[in-house]
Amino acid sequence: MGKALLDIIIVNYNTADFIGISLYALKKLTRNSYQVFIRDNNSKLEDYLKLKKIVKNYNNVFLERVRTKLGGSMAHGTALNALVKKVDTPYFSILDADAIWLKKNWDQILISKINNKVKAIGTQASGNKPQDFPLMYAILFETKAFNELGINFRPADVVKLQDTGYELREKYLRVGYRGINLEMRNTRVYKKGLFKDLMVAEYYLGKGHYLFASHFGRGSTLGANKHLGASKRYLYRVPVLGRHFLYKKGKREKEKWIRICKEIVDKQISYAKI
Repeated sequence: MGKALLDIIIVNYNTADFIGISLYALKKLTRNSYQVFIRDNNSKLEDYLKLKKIVKNYNNVFLERVRTKLGGSMAHGTALNALVKKVDTPYFSILDADAIWLKKNWDQILISKINNKVKAIGTQASGNKPQDFPLMYAILFETKAFNELGINFRPADVVKLQDTGYELREKYLRVGYRGINLEMRNTRVYKKGLFKDLMVAEYYLGKGHYLFASHFGRGSTLGANKHLGASKRYLYRVPVLGRHFLYKKGKREKEKWIRICKEIVDKQISYAKI
């Protein structure tokens, strides 16, 4: 295959199905040679074995499994620190397990925007987080600049918005680098996109408003809390039973999100053959 131009790193925690569609999209849509490094953060054995089976279909995807007593953002940030050390390419991408690149030649498009000032391009943060620099879910970095800054992905204080990767913005801006955001559209309010019937994030690039990426945003839990916050249905608020129905709703949304992602990928490939 020759020397890869970029590495892609992903942390898994009971999210094999999400990573499965992401790997499929990478294979179909990535223009340059690449490798994928996945660290499994002590998922349930069933999920890990499912992911292990998926990975066998790719000769450029490498999976490792670790035992850890850490949880949540601390486990995620620690895993990212370990994965970044494997990067040996001019560029690399971090993908949340439930995030996906959806634009054909996504890598070449983003790499072409890297220059002496722009060193990172990726997903815009939501809510009250800073909006002037790409934050976690899907980001492409120039490796040299990243290594200069000594980023630590472990969170410091989640309550103070110092969650996974909080150092990125501060350290890049401090030395005069900047990033480019992919504009986020939350489908709770944006009802015109391809994911309009779900509760996810869509990301768009530039004046052409190309759908570039998506983030399911609820990972292994399928987001009971997020659904609850948006729902006024009494049934979802009944203890135990309500959580069961919320999980079922999240599972249906996950399956639909994966199906739509595959359709988006396949449509671009079929167009390319015409």
